[in-house]
Amino acid sequence: MAQATIPASRQSDLVGLARAIGQIGAHVDTLRERVRLLEAVIENFPGGISLFDDHLQMVLCNRRQQEMLEYPPELMAAGYPSMEQLFRFNAARGEYGPGDVETIVAKKMTLARKREAHCYDRTRPNGAIIEVRGMPLEGGGFVTTYLDVTEQRRTQALLAHMAQHDPLTDLPNRMLFHDRLRTAIAHVKRGGMMAVHYLDLDDFKPVNDNLGHQAGDELLIGVAKRLRQAVREYDTIARLGGDEFAIVQTSIHEPHDAAVLADRLLNKFSTPFAVGGTEVNVGVSIGIAVAPDDGLSSDDLLIKADSALYRSKSSGRGCFHFFRPAA
Repeated sequence: MAQATIPASRQSDLVGLARAIGQIGAHVDTLRERVRLLEAVIENFPGGISLFDDHLQMVLCNRRQQEMLEYPPELMAAGYPSMEQLFRFNAARGEYGPGDVETIVAKKMTLARKREAHCYDRTRPNGAIIEVRGMPLEGGGFVTTYLDVTEQRRTQALLAHMAQHDPLTDLPNRMLFHDRLRTAIAHVKRGGMMAVHYLDLDDFKPVNDNLGHQAGDELLIGVAKRLRQAVREYDTIARLGGDEFAIVQTSIHEPHDAAVLADRLLNKFSTPFAVGGTEVNVGVSIGIAVAPDDGLSSDDLLIKADSALYRSKSSGRGCFHFFRPAA
């Protein structure tokens, strides 16, 4: 993962530590002597922490870091390693991902020699996510801290996913759909074609009325599963609400490509759904708008796809229509 400059709001802890190391022991002569004064404090640091001198030789590494990053005893049996040796050890065991070991080490040493403050997340081979922060010390040397932020990052990812996905079907919701649609339109403006499919289930209301809302929810989950089977990985299916769905179909070459997908979607509804031990037959009606022919704005395309959907509903349902301007 690329390194990034630490924002000001997140530098205070490392800046304070760096200043403490630089100021403690005004009467001592070397960084190594200063380090000894701080060893007891550093061992109680909540994460891993290591110090390097101005030659990038490790002079301190607390037990928490050794445990968190699974350093074997032999790594430090003959004394602390240099930063280059540590990079080489980690690269050889796949800590930084695939690639030539010496190439990885050379790139990391180039960054280290720049002596720039940095903060980034590193995902370890065991799945743990470690936040790595580094800060150069006044007069030479470097301090690096390691914090296990696995649960924090997973919680953040879960919350972000929940904010952008329908809780019932786990399909993208209206907000994410509009974001994907805007991105697709931006690509079309540079050349190409895309389609918006507006879908509405036929005879969904009787399922809710006769079998209950739980059965209706089970049906919607089944519908989402079949829709996923019909589209390509890089197309977007969204549940807009109720029994309304939409699809952003990208990178098509002609309107016929949209018709092929619409046929495939209709075929997915040719067999009944199993809902609560009962077979339920529902269909789907589809309206299609194509960009750039039908417009290059989200609102324009959705309005025209909805207009085409109305034609499908009026034509007996279970079919699809492209948008056609009023005569």
